[in-house]
Amino acid sequence: MFEKDLIIIGAGPSGLKAGEEAARLGIDYMIIDKGDVGQAWREIRPSMPMLSPCHPQRDWTSISAHFPIWKLDVTRPFCTAEQFVNYLVEYAAHFNLQLQINSEVKEINSTADGFFDIRTQTDQIRSKVVLVTTGFFGNPYIPDIPGLQDNAIVSHSHFYKNPDEYRAKRVAIIGGGNSAAEIALELSGYSQVYLLTRDKLKFFSKTRNLCDIRGVSESLLLEMIRMEIIRHIEGIHVKKVENNKLIFESGCISADSIICATGYSAVLDLVHQLNAKVDPKTKFPSVSLNNESKNIPSLFF
Repeated sequence: MFEKDLIIIGAGPSGLKAGEEAARLGIDYMIIDKGDVGQAWREIRPSMPMLSPCHPQRDWTSISAHFPIWKLDVTRPFCTAEQFVNYLVEYAAHFNLQLQINSEVKEINSTADGFFDIRTQTDQIRSKVVLVTTGFFGNPYIPDIPGLQDNAIVSHSHFYKNPDEYRAKRVAIIGGGNSAAEIALELSGYSQVYLLTRDKLKFFSKTRNLCDIRGVSESLLLEMIRMEIIRHIEGIHVKKVENNKLIFESGCISADSIICATGYSAVLDLVHQLNAKVDPKTKFPSVSLNNESKNIPSLFF
Protein backbone atom coordinates (compact mmCIF):
# COMPACT_ATOMS: atom_id res chain seq x y z
CA MET A 1 0.00 0.00 0.00
CA PHE A 2 1.14 3.55 -0.70
CA GLU A 3 -0.31 6.93 0.23
CA LYS A 4 -1.05 10.09 -1.76
CA ASP A 5 -2.46 13.50 -0.90
CA LEU A 6 -4.76 13.37 -3.93
CA ILE A 7 -6.05 10.62 -6.18
CA ILE A 8 -7.62 11.71 -9.47
CA ILE A 9 -9.85 9.08 -11.08
CA GLY A 10 -10.04 9.60 -14.83
CA ALA A 11 -7.36 10.59 -17.36
CA GLY A 12 -9.53 12.66 -19.65
CA PRO A 13 -9.22 16.44 -20.10
CA SER A 14 -10.48 17.27 -16.58
CA GLY A 15 -8.28 14.72 -14.85
CA LEU A 16 -5.17 15.78 -16.76
CA LYS A 17 -5.83 19.46 -16.04
CA ALA A 18 -6.27 18.64 -12.35
CA GLY A 19 -2.93 16.83 -12.45
CA GLU A 20 -1.21 19.85 -13.98
CA GLU A 21 -2.62 22.11 -11.24
CA ALA A 22 -1.74 19.64 -8.48
CA ALA A 23 1.85 19.43 -9.70
CA ARG A 24 2.08 23.23 -9.88
CA LEU A 25 0.92 23.49 -6.27
CA GLY A 26 3.29 20.78 -5.05
CA ILE A 27 0.52 18.29 -4.18
CA ASP A 28 1.50 14.63 -4.13
CA TYR A 29 -1.03 13.16 -6.57
CA MET A 30 -1.69 10.32 -8.98
CA ILE A 31 -4.12 10.01 -11.92
CA ILE A 32 -5.72 6.59 -12.33
CA ASP A 33 -7.66 5.42 -15.39
CA LYS A 34 -9.09 2.04 -16.33
CA GLY A 35 -8.09 2.71 -19.93
CA ASP A 36 -5.56 4.95 -21.63
CA VAL A 37 -5.24 8.73 -21.68
CA GLY A 38 -8.42 10.14 -23.22
CA GLN A 39 -9.99 6.70 -23.38
CA ALA A 40 -13.55 7.85 -24.14
CA TRP A 41 -12.26 10.05 -26.96
CA ARG A 42 -10.40 7.07 -28.43
CA GLU A 43 -13.67 5.15 -28.79
CA ILE A 44 -15.47 7.61 -31.04
CA ARG A 45 -14.86 7.97 -34.77
CA PRO A 46 -11.38 9.48 -35.30
CA SER A 47 -12.61 11.93 -37.94
CA MET A 48 -15.31 13.48 -35.73
CA PRO A 49 -14.84 17.28 -35.75
CA MET A 50 -14.54 18.95 -32.38
CA LEU A 51 -17.19 21.60 -31.78
CA SER A 52 -14.76 24.04 -30.14
CA PRO A 53 -12.24 26.00 -32.23
CA CYS A 54 -8.52 25.37 -31.82
CA HIS A 55 -7.33 28.58 -33.41
CA PRO A 56 -4.77 31.01 -31.94
CA GLN A 57 -7.35 33.81 -32.17
CA ARG A 58 -10.15 31.71 -30.67
CA ASP A 59 -8.94 28.72 -28.69
CA TRP A 60 -11.71 26.88 -26.82
CA THR A 61 -10.08 23.44 -27.04
CA SER A 62 -6.75 23.68 -25.19
CA ILE A 63 -6.81 22.74 -21.51
CA SER A 64 -3.75 24.82 -20.64
CA ALA A 65 -2.48 28.16 -21.91
CA HIS A 66 1.00 26.78 -21.20
CA PHE A 67 0.50 24.03 -23.80
CA PRO A 68 -2.01 25.10 -26.50
CA ILE A 69 -3.29 22.60 -29.05
CA TRP A 70 -2.79 24.93 -32.02
CA LYS A 71 0.99 24.61 -31.65
CA LEU A 72 0.63 20.96 -32.71
CA ASP A 73 -0.13 19.66 -36.21
CA VAL A 74 -3.93 19.93 -36.08
CA THR A 75 -6.68 20.88 -38.49
CA ARG A 76 -7.91 24.43 -37.94
CA PRO A 77 -10.28 25.86 -36.90
CA PHE A 78 -11.82 22.55 -35.73
CA CYS A 79 -9.51 19.65 -35.02
CA THR A 80 -10.64 16.01 -35.12
CA ALA A 81 -11.21 13.67 -32.20
CA GLU A 82 -8.06 11.75 -33.13
CA GLN A 83 -6.00 14.94 -33.06
CA PHE A 84 -7.51 15.85 -29.69
CA VAL A 85 -6.46 12.45 -28.27
CA ASN A 86 -2.93 13.05 -29.58
CA TYR A 87 -2.98 16.43 -27.86
CA LEU A 88 -3.99 14.87 -24.54
CA VAL A 89 -1.13 12.34 -24.81
CA GLU A 90 1.37 15.11 -25.65
CA TYR A 91 -0.05 17.22 -22.81
CA ALA A 92 0.47 14.44 -20.25
CA ALA A 93 4.04 13.98 -21.43
CA HIS A 94 4.77 17.73 -21.52
CA PHE A 95 3.81 18.16 -17.86
CA ASN A 96 5.23 14.76 -16.86
CA LEU A 97 1.92 13.87 -15.22
CA GLN A 98 1.90 11.01 -12.72
CA LEU A 99 -0.31 8.40 -14.39
CA GLN A 100 -1.42 4.88 -13.65
CA ILE A 101 -3.26 3.82 -16.79
CA ASN A 102 -5.04 0.54 -17.57
CA SER A 103 -5.73 0.34 -13.85
CA GLU A 104 -9.40 0.15 -12.97
CA VAL A 105 -10.58 1.19 -9.52
CA LYS A 106 -12.22 -1.95 -8.17
CA GLU A 107 -13.22 -0.63 -4.77
CA ILE A 108 -13.20 2.63 -2.85
CA ASN A 109 -14.15 3.22 0.77
CA SER A 110 -14.05 6.18 3.12
CA THR A 111 -12.41 5.37 6.47
CA ALA A 112 -13.17 6.50 10.01
CA ASP A 113 -9.90 8.45 10.18
CA GLY A 114 -10.82 10.62 7.18
CA PHE A 115 -8.95 8.80 4.41
CA PHE A 116 -10.04 6.92 1.33
CA ASP A 117 -8.90 3.36 0.69
CA ILE A 118 -8.71 2.62 -3.03
CA ARG A 119 -8.11 -0.81 -4.55
CA THR A 120 -7.07 -1.32 -8.17
CA GLN A 121 -6.07 -4.58 -9.89
CA THR A 122 -2.52 -4.17 -8.64
CA ASP A 123 -2.42 -1.69 -5.77
CA GLN A 124 -3.92 -0.54 -2.49
CA ILE A 125 -3.79 3.25 -2.15
CA ARG A 126 -4.70 5.59 0.70
CA SER A 127 -5.51 9.20 -0.06
CA LYS A 128 -6.64 12.25 1.86
CA VAL A 129 -8.65 13.59 -1.08
CA VAL A 130 -10.31 11.95 -4.09
CA LEU A 131 -11.31 13.83 -7.24
CA VAL A 132 -13.57 11.89 -9.61
CA THR A 133 -13.21 13.18 -13.18
CA THR A 134 -14.77 10.26 -15.05
CA GLY A 135 -17.43 12.58 -16.46
CA PHE A 136 -20.17 11.05 -18.58
CA PHE A 137 -18.70 10.91 -22.09
CA GLY A 138 -17.82 7.25 -21.65
CA ASN A 139 -21.36 6.22 -20.65
CA PRO A 140 -23.51 6.32 -23.81
CA TYR A 141 -27.21 6.63 -23.07
CA ILE A 142 -29.78 4.50 -24.89
CA PRO A 143 -33.37 5.41 -23.98
CA ASP A 144 -35.36 2.96 -21.91
CA ILE A 145 -37.77 2.13 -24.73
CA PRO A 146 -39.16 -1.42 -24.86
CA GLY A 147 -37.21 -3.45 -27.41
CA LEU A 148 -34.47 -0.86 -27.92
CA GLN A 149 -31.88 -1.96 -25.40
CA ASP A 150 -30.16 -5.32 -26.02
CA ASN A 151 -31.38 -5.25 -29.62
CA ALA A 152 -28.78 -6.58 -32.07
CA ILE A 153 -29.46 -3.86 -34.67
CA VAL A 154 -29.21 -0.99 -32.15
CA SER A 155 -25.99 0.91 -31.49
CA HIS A 156 -25.00 4.30 -30.08
CA SER A 157 -23.45 7.16 -32.03
CA HIS A 158 -20.45 6.98 -29.66
CA PHE A 159 -19.38 3.75 -31.40
CA TYR A 160 -20.11 4.83 -34.97
CA LYS A 161 -16.89 4.73 -37.01
CA ASN A 162 -17.64 4.97 -40.75
CA PRO A 163 -20.45 4.38 -43.27
CA ASP A 164 -19.11 1.19 -44.85
CA GLU A 165 -21.02 -1.21 -42.60
CA TYR A 166 -24.27 0.61 -43.38
CA ARG A 167 -23.97 0.50 -47.17
CA ALA A 168 -27.33 -0.09 -48.92
CA LYS A 169 -29.16 -0.38 -45.59
CA ARG A 170 -32.14 1.44 -44.11
CA VAL A 171 -30.79 3.34 -41.09
CA ALA A 172 -32.92 5.07 -38.46
CA ILE A 173 -31.10 7.70 -36.41
CA ILE A 174 -32.79 8.76 -33.18
CA GLY A 175 -31.73 12.23 -32.03
CA GLY A 176 -31.46 15.81 -33.25
CA GLY A 177 -28.06 17.06 -32.12
CA ASN A 178 -24.70 17.43 -33.81
CA SER A 179 -23.83 13.74 -33.76
CA ALA A 180 -27.17 12.82 -35.34
CA ALA A 181 -26.72 15.47 -38.04
CA GLU A 182 -23.11 14.55 -38.84
CA ILE A 183 -23.82 10.82 -39.06
CA ALA A 184 -26.99 11.33 -41.12
CA LEU A 185 -25.05 13.43 -43.62
CA GLU A 186 -22.21 10.93 -43.85
CA LEU A 187 -24.59 8.02 -44.33
CA SER A 188 -26.74 9.82 -46.90
CA GLY A 189 -24.43 8.71 -49.73
CA TYR A 190 -24.51 5.08 -48.63
CA SER A 191 -27.87 4.38 -46.98
CA GLN A 192 -31.53 5.27 -46.82
CA VAL A 193 -31.50 7.51 -43.77
CA TYR A 194 -34.39 8.32 -41.45
CA LEU A 195 -33.76 11.07 -38.89
CA LEU A 196 -36.26 10.80 -36.02
CA THR A 197 -36.57 13.73 -33.62
CA ARG A 198 -39.00 14.61 -30.85
CA ASP A 199 -38.76 18.33 -31.55
CA LYS A 200 -37.89 20.65 -34.42
CA LEU A 201 -34.23 20.74 -35.35
CA LYS A 202 -32.32 23.54 -33.62
CA PHE A 203 -29.39 25.34 -35.20
CA PHE A 204 -26.58 27.31 -33.58
CA SER A 205 -26.87 30.07 -36.17
CA LYS A 206 -30.28 30.96 -34.74
CA THR A 207 -30.10 29.89 -31.08
CA ARG A 208 -26.42 30.61 -30.32
CA ASN A 209 -26.56 27.45 -28.19
CA LEU A 210 -23.30 25.55 -28.69
CA CYS A 211 -25.12 22.22 -28.25
CA ASP A 212 -27.33 22.83 -31.31
CA ILE A 213 -26.43 21.82 -34.86
CA ARG A 214 -23.51 23.85 -36.10
CA GLY A 215 -21.38 24.80 -39.05
CA VAL A 216 -21.70 23.30 -42.53
CA SER A 217 -23.98 20.62 -41.10
CA GLU A 218 -26.85 23.12 -40.98
CA SER A 219 -27.09 24.12 -44.64
CA LEU A 220 -26.25 20.69 -46.00
CA LEU A 221 -28.64 18.88 -43.67
CA LEU A 222 -31.52 21.21 -44.55
CA GLU A 223 -30.84 20.69 -48.24
CA MET A 224 -30.71 16.91 -47.90
CA ILE A 225 -33.99 16.98 -45.97
CA ARG A 226 -35.69 19.21 -48.56
CA MET A 227 -34.58 16.82 -51.30
CA GLU A 228 -35.80 13.88 -49.18
CA ILE A 229 -32.39 12.25 -49.41
CA ILE A 230 -32.60 12.27 -45.62
CA ARG A 231 -36.14 11.56 -44.41
CA HIS A 232 -36.69 13.72 -41.35
CA ILE A 233 -39.69 12.82 -39.19
CA GLU A 234 -40.19 15.22 -36.30
CA GLY A 235 -42.52 15.05 -33.33
CA ILE A 236 -41.64 11.38 -32.95
CA HIS A 237 -41.94 9.53 -29.67
CA VAL A 238 -40.90 5.94 -30.24
CA LYS A 239 -43.18 3.78 -28.11
CA LYS A 240 -41.44 0.45 -28.70
CA VAL A 241 -39.21 -1.49 -31.05
CA GLU A 242 -40.19 -4.93 -32.29
CA ASN A 243 -37.19 -6.61 -33.90
CA ASN A 244 -36.39 -4.13 -36.71
CA LYS A 245 -39.60 -2.09 -36.54
CA LEU A 246 -39.84 1.26 -34.73
CA ILE A 247 -43.40 1.91 -33.62
CA PHE A 248 -44.69 5.39 -32.76
CA GLU A 249 -48.08 7.06 -32.37
CA SER A 250 -48.67 7.85 -36.03
CA GLY A 251 -47.19 4.74 -37.61
CA CYS A 252 -43.98 2.77 -37.89
CA ILE A 253 -40.88 2.31 -40.00
CA SER A 254 -38.57 -0.63 -40.53
CA ALA A 255 -34.80 -0.33 -40.38
CA ASP A 256 -31.78 -2.58 -40.81
CA SER A 257 -29.87 -0.52 -38.25
CA ILE A 258 -30.84 1.89 -35.49
CA ILE A 259 -28.33 4.47 -34.24
CA CYS A 260 -29.14 6.27 -30.99
CA ALA A 261 -27.57 9.73 -31.01
CA THR A 262 -29.13 10.31 -27.62
CA GLY A 263 -26.27 11.64 -25.55
CA TYR A 264 -24.73 10.34 -22.34
CA SER A 265 -25.55 9.71 -18.71
CA ALA A 266 -23.36 10.11 -15.64
CA VAL A 267 -20.93 7.37 -14.58
CA LEU A 268 -22.10 6.70 -11.03
CA ASP A 269 -20.40 3.43 -10.04
CA LEU A 270 -17.99 5.08 -7.59
CA VAL A 271 -20.72 7.41 -6.35
CA HIS A 272 -22.88 4.45 -5.40
CA GLN A 273 -19.94 2.61 -3.78
CA LEU A 274 -19.36 5.55 -1.46
CA ASN A 275 -23.08 6.23 -0.89
CA ALA A 276 -22.56 9.78 -2.09
CA LYS A 277 -25.76 11.77 -2.52
CA VAL A 278 -27.16 12.11 -6.04
CA ASP A 279 -29.42 14.93 -7.18
CA PRO A 280 -32.74 13.24 -8.07
CA LYS A 281 -33.40 15.70 -10.91
CA THR A 282 -30.05 15.84 -12.68
CA LYS A 283 -28.88 12.31 -11.72
CA PHE A 284 -25.46 13.83 -11.02
CA PRO A 285 -23.71 13.89 -7.64
CA SER A 286 -25.00 16.48 -5.19
CA VAL A 287 -22.13 18.90 -4.67
CA SER A 288 -21.33 22.23 -3.04
CA LEU A 289 -20.21 25.32 -4.96
CA ASN A 290 -16.63 23.99 -5.03
CA ASN A 291 -17.81 20.56 -6.31
CA GLU A 292 -17.31 18.74 -3.02
CA SER A 293 -19.79 15.97 -2.21
CA LYS A 294 -22.50 17.26 0.09
CA ASN A 295 -22.30 14.24 2.38
CA ILE A 296 -18.72 12.93 2.01
CA PRO A 297 -15.95 15.40 2.92
CA SER A 298 -12.86 15.53 0.67
CA LEU A 299 -14.64 13.76 -2.19
CA PHE A 300 -14.81 16.04 -5.22
CA PHE A 301 -16.29 15.76 -8.70
